[in-house]
Amino acid sequence: MKKFFAAIVALVVLTASFASVLASSYVGNRNSGKFHYANCTYARKMNQKHRVYFNAREEAVKAGYIPCKRCKP
Repeated sequence: MKKFFAAIVALVVLTASFASVLASSYVGNRNSGKFHYANCTYARKMNQKHRVYFNAREEAVKAGYIPCKRCKP
C-alpha cells in the first residue's frame, strides 16, 4: 500500500511540474533565437536545456524571438 501511495504522489508531482510545458503552444530556442509550434520537427529535436516555453505568439515576439520558417507560427 505504501508503494502505491508513493507512486500516486510521484505522478501528481510530475504532472504538476510539467503542466506549464504541456500547456505551452510555442517553444523558443535560446541559441537560435527562433520560436516554433510545440509540434514542429525542429522543436522536437531541440535540446531540453535550450528550450524556452511561451503560451502566446506575441509573448515570444516580445521576448525577441523570430518565427520558424518551416512551421510558420
